Amino acid sequence: MEGISSRERADQDALYKVAYDEAMRALSEQRVAIDSLRTRAGLLFSASAITTSFLGAQALGRGESDIFSWLALATFVGVAVASLVILWPRKWEFATNQRNLIRSYIDAEVPAPIELLHRELSLHMNDSYLESWEGSGQLAALFQLASGLLVIEVILWTIAIASTA
Repeated sequence: MEGISSRERADQDALYKVAYDEAMRALSEQRVAIDSLRTRAGLLFSASAITTSFLGAQALGRGESDIFSWLALATFVGVAVASLVILWPRKWEFATNQRNLIRSYIDAEVPAPIELLHRELSLHMNDSYLESWEGSGQLAALFQLASGLLVIEVILWTIAIASTA
C-alpha cells in the first residue's frame, strides 16, 4: 500500500468498511431467515402431529382403516421426516475465528492496516454466506414439501373420516 496518499487510504478504508458492513448485514439476515425457517418447521411438525392425533383418532376410532388412512399416516411420516431434517443441528458459519484473526492480522510481526482487515473479513463473510446459501435453499425446499404434505394429510384424513361415516 506504499505510494498511496493518506486521503486515498482513508477513502479505500471507507469503501472496505461499506463492504464489511454489507457482509455483516447479509450474514445476520441469513441467520435470522434460517432460524425463522427452523422455528416454522417445528410448528409445522406440531401441527401435523395434532392433525394426526385428532383426525386420525376419528378416522381410526372404529377399528377400521382404509387406503386413505394409510396414505394420511404416510404423509404424516413425510412431514415428520422433512421437519426433523430441517431441525437437525448443522454447522453453520456466521462468524470468523477470532483467534486466527488476531494471530494473522493483529499479532503479526507487522499488524495489518484496518482497510486490509475489513477487506479480508468481507471476503471471508461472503464465502460463508455463499456456503450457507445452498444449505438454506435446501431447507426452504424441504419446508415447502412438508407444508404441501400437511395439506394433503388433512385432506386424506377428512376423506378417511367421511368414508367411515
